[in-house]
Amino acid sequence: MHRLVATALLLAAGLAVTAAGHEQAPVFRSGVDLVTIDATVVDGEGRPIEGLGPADFVLKVDGQPRRIASVQYVSRTRATAGESPAPAGTSTSAAVSASSNESVADGRIVLIAVDQANIRRIEGRQALRAAERFIDTLGPSDRVAVHGVNYAGDIVFSRDRVQARRQLGSLTGEAVPALIQPTFNLGMTEALWIADGNKSRLEVAVRRECGTSLSNANNNPARAEGDENTTRNPCPTQLEQEARMTAQQVRTQASLSINALVDMFGRLSTIDGPKTVALLSEGLVAEPRLIDLTALGAAAQQARVNLYVLQMETPLFDIATQQPSPTMMEDWQLQADGLARLAGSAGGSLFRLAGSDPAPFARIMRELDGYYLLAFEATDTDRNGRPHQIDVSVTRRGATLRSRQAFRFESDSWARRLTEERMVGLLKSASIATELPLRAASYSFFDPATGKVRVEIAAETEQGDGQTSGVLFGYVLLDAKGVIAASQVLETSSRRFTAAAVVDPGVYTLKVAGLDRFGRTGSLPRAVLAGVSDSPLPTSELLIARPTPDPNAILDPIVDRTSDDRIVAYLELYPDAGHSLRLVDVTVTVRPAARRDAVLTMPAAVSSRNARHGTARVAIPIADLEPGRYVIRADILDNDKAVGFVERTITIER
Repeated sequence: MHRLVATALLLAAGLAVTAAGHEQAPVFRSGVDLVTIDATVVDGEGRPIEGLGPADFVLKVDGQPRRIASVQYVSRTRATAGESPAPAGTSTSAAVSASSNESVADGRIVLIAVDQANIRRIEGRQALRAAERFIDTLGPSDRVAVHGVNYAGDIVFSRDRVQARRQLGSLTGEAVPALIQPTFNLGMTEALWIADGNKSRLEVAVRRECGTSLSNANNNPARAEGDENTTRNPCPTQLEQEARMTAQQVRTQASLSINALVDMFGRLSTIDGPKTVALLSEGLVAEPRLIDLTALGAAAQQARVNLYVLQMETPLFDIATQQPSPTMMEDWQLQADGLARLAGSAGGSLFRLAGSDPAPFARIMRELDGYYLLAFEATDTDRNGRPHQIDVSVTRRGATLRSRQAFRFESDSWARRLTEERMVGLLKSASIATELPLRAASYSFFDPATGKVRVEIAAETEQGDGQTSGVLFGYVLLDAKGVIAASQVLETSSRRFTAAAVVDPGVYTLKVAGLDRFGRTGSLPRAVLAGVSDSPLPTSELLIARPTPDPNAILDPIVDRTSDDRIVAYLELYPDAGHSLRLVDVTVTVRPAARRDAVLTMPAAVSSRNARHGTARVAIPIADLEPGRYVIRADILDNDKAVGFVERTITIER
């Protein structure tokens, strides 16, 4: 058995924890001393560039270079596999194989967020139609949600495209002009300049709107001669006040929208995996000297959100104001700059959306086909709970990199808690996580001591960085009513783990999850039939294991793949009063999965534990077999009469 490391998880999750004392410190470090960044690297057409390594990236934290510990490319274009293998163990079943998430497309997670507060009431209909077509282009495994930026409820992603389009159609612009009944025709940029004390811009506006200059308004000759009926021209003062009110409203609305996005990202952080937010907006003012977007970037990093912003086309003439803005182009550019800052801080980009043009959405879809996971070690200075700036660049010519620009690291205990919460979320989620390749197998044996069934569970994953590093594993076994029958979370110093659960006979769903030190997650479901075969002589499932020098040692199951020279086939027999183990023979054959003829045939040694419990075991030499997929079959004969068989598939690697 693997070394077990105590892990505290939320009791409400109903997960059992296995602990054991060891002198050596735990090797598992996922989320404890590594920070993982999602980075998208695309060419000029928006297609992801694969094959990059640590030497192709330059990473700085707060301006200081950091060594990149790992670079992993994650493809999002794998074909969707079929259903998980059906539970097996009956004498007439097909060969049982391990379950895997390696060919499963878990789908993208896409949120279409509509910035209603920054879209005018009568605008945005064409853009929403483009978004509807974007929803229709999502793959069958992709999940989507549609909400306004200020939506404060739970964000639930689904594959229901009809509901998503219906929700999109219900969202309309809610923005109003800076003032309900403005007295002057002031441009938004002009109002901001005046509010910031720019006298030259105030002079331009006063001359245009008041028909006088500031000097004339403030130095009326009639007042100097003592004419008591002459008063100071109030127009410049009123104009300046209106400009300040407009500026305050614009900046307040920008802060509210940014805070709403931070809150939205916080709620998205409870959903595992990378997420894409496509934000529809006419514009947003995010002046660098007044608005710090570091907190937004840190929230996006924690939630693994990439924010793509689509700036909707705006009309040159706004019917609500009856006249065009005198700073129309400056207004548009200022709002575009704000949206670009917003997208850049959250690992995305700004695209212009003209009418219902589908091109921007198509570009986003291309960029979502793959991304890199970059990991670097956190230092003591990082663990202060404050946002830290991240600057990542790529040295490949012609490549564009998008990544979030900040992260926050509270403490080691905080990071461990997040790791635990991620594991709980993986085990509770109905979705399959595929960043971490994961395979799992199960084996059912009768447990004479309790009269129940012992389910052996084994799982394994690949080490993408080629290093020996710990993996946090967990499983839950749910009965037909969805009640947890068994569960465990444990940590291994290798890429494999085994566990056992004693349960009542029946049909169960096994959910296995893994989380490695680089923050990659994997999960998969597997149907489990806890019971014995229905043949005349009941048997357990066939277990394929690694050979051990001691024949009495606990067997180490092979989940799916082996490069060993020998394997062990193991089977338990449970005869009733009408059968005697002395008359039972078991023959094990090995054949390529694509053929029907056996390449190896060997008798298994049958031994009795008692009259109602026996075992069959044989060591099979496979060193001379070609790499590939094989079926291992055990045929059971009672007094030379065939009474059943069990099969299992494995892959031989060299």
